[in-house]
Amino acid sequence: MTNMREKDFLVAEKLSQHFLEIRLSLIEYATTHTLDELLTLSLDRVGEFVKSPIGFYHFVGSDQKTLLLQQWSTRTLKDFCRAEGKGIHYGIDQAGVWVDCLHQKKAVIHNDYSSLPHKKGMPEGHAKVVRELVVPVFREGKAVAILGVGNKPTDYTQRDVRIVSYFADVTWEIVNQKRIEESLKKTTCDLHERLKELSCFYSISNLVENDDLTIDEILQGIVNLIPQSWQYPEITCAQIKLIDRSFRTIKFKETEWVQSKEIIVNKEHVGLIKVFLIKINPSNDEEPFLVEEQHLLNAITERIGRIIERKLAHEQLQKSHEELQVRVEEKTKELTTQNLSLLDEIKKRKKAEEQIKSFSEKIKLFAYSVAHDLKNPAISIHGLAKYLNKKLGNDLDDRGKKICEQIQRSSEDIVSLVHQINVFISTKETPLHIENISLKEIFKEINDEFVSEFNNHSIQLSVSDKVPDSLVADRISIIRIFRNIIENSLKYGGDELGKITIDYRGTDDLHILTVADDGKGLEEKDSDYIFNWFKRRASAKGTKGTGMGLAIIKELITLHGGEIWHEPSKPKGVTFCFSLYRHLLPAEGYPKE
Repeated sequence: MTNMREKDFLVAEKLSQHFLEIRLSLIEYATTHTLDELLTLSLDRVGEFVKSPIGFYHFVGSDQKTLLLQQWSTRTLKDFCRAEGKGIHYGIDQAGVWVDCLHQKKAVIHNDYSSLPHKKGMPEGHAKVVRELVVPVFREGKAVAILGVGNKPTDYTQRDVRIVSYFADVTWEIVNQKRIEESLKKTTCDLHERLKELSCFYSISNLVENDDLTIDEILQGIVNLIPQSWQYPEITCAQIKLIDRSFRTIKFKETEWVQSKEIIVNKEHVGLIKVFLIKINPSNDEEPFLVEEQHLLNAITERIGRIIERKLAHEQLQKSHEELQVRVEEKTKELTTQNLSLLDEIKKRKKAEEQIKSFSEKIKLFAYSVAHDLKNPAISIHGLAKYLNKKLGNDLDDRGKKICEQIQRSSEDIVSLVHQINVFISTKETPLHIENISLKEIFKEINDEFVSEFNNHSIQLSVSDKVPDSLVADRISIIRIFRNIIENSLKYGGDELGKITIDYRGTDDLHILTVADDGKGLEEKDSDYIFNWFKRRASAKGTKGTGMGLAIIKELITLHGGEIWHEPSKPKGVTFCFSLYRHLLPAEGYPKE
């Protein structure tokens, strides 16, 4: 018994030593051979160990549902299997009984394959299977590969399981490492190519920015840069061919391996750039040029087009400059005479400006005084509403809370508006807080503000589906604009007013918003001056107002790069239209009190 144990120990030790030698030989083989060659060698070796003429290696997809037949053993392909399948993906649920190893998550032996009730049969040309041993490889709880052997003359044993499992596991480790190394190698190669591209563009930029170089010298310099930016610079040459001249590398030869791109200037063909390989690199059995090289060629060609276009523009500019100099000399004499009369006009204008400035100062002081008297009560209202909401909020119903919130918002709007009026009067340029604003929220706020009057007079406020949900503008200004126009409709629409409609149309550069009512409309004599300061409708007698509303919103719209006008509504009423520049940029900050 002791001798038997010692014998088994020696056999196991010898097998372990053999396994180590196999592992080292596979690692060494992998350094100089392809992935398929490595798998073939591993399958051949394991076939020798367990006396199995059939061997295969499958990869399992990351979805755990897909198989990829990666390789057969040499003897399998030579003597047994003629079925096509290498590289084909197919589902695990379509595979035969050999995938039992995945379901059971362990090695599976089928020593009597023909008696298996759930086998699915073999495709045409597939080797006849008598018995098989299939081993799964798992990593982090997921199957990654399957190694299978078949048709051993005798039954497979647990010793065979151990051997095949070792080969499956070692092979996967080497395969995975090789994949990582190949991926890293490809990434390094790609980065190297991108670095050459960047170096090429940098060098071209240096050529273009050198004012001492002629256009011919720049183009010759670009031609010389191209080969060193391609994958095989030692066998690459290039040519830039224009209508009237040509530029080539020193070693230039036209061959059948060529990339080309037309040079376009002002939408017209003016030349061609070509890159040739003098010969095909014997180590490369793929396409002679990289896809990235064509992209680089396209970019270089586009840059050359811009260089030529700029040169032509410079020549035209030089010609225009010379013509302009002649005209300037002619005009100088004429302007000398006019300067005397202009000096007199300047004196008159300066006097008028001083008068306007004096008047503006008076207006500004008046506005500041009014604004101060408005601002303090507004702040008090805001504070009282905030206090009321904080102290009695739990005792208020939803409507009460909503009213408190509306009072707070309205008082905040008053304070902001006072600030805008102060700045407008003092500088004529109201600072705007340009941001992405929600029109939906603004219309809800406007509706809440006027809801009582709408309900009391059976007036419907309608917003068209064409109106965008949001746009970039100053929120306080937009509220002011809509509030003022709707107030005008309510003030002057009369008993006929039943509906106010907000609509939208746009252009490439403008948002155009319209507010139409079906009231009694404008009288013709009001049309020319309703947007002027302190001007009111002829029909406004008895109606409260300062005549400043439409003038203020005209200034606000102007600050947004737009205009305001009115059109008659059909069949009755009036439509106010205003435009806003749609490419306003949001500001980083906004002046505070």
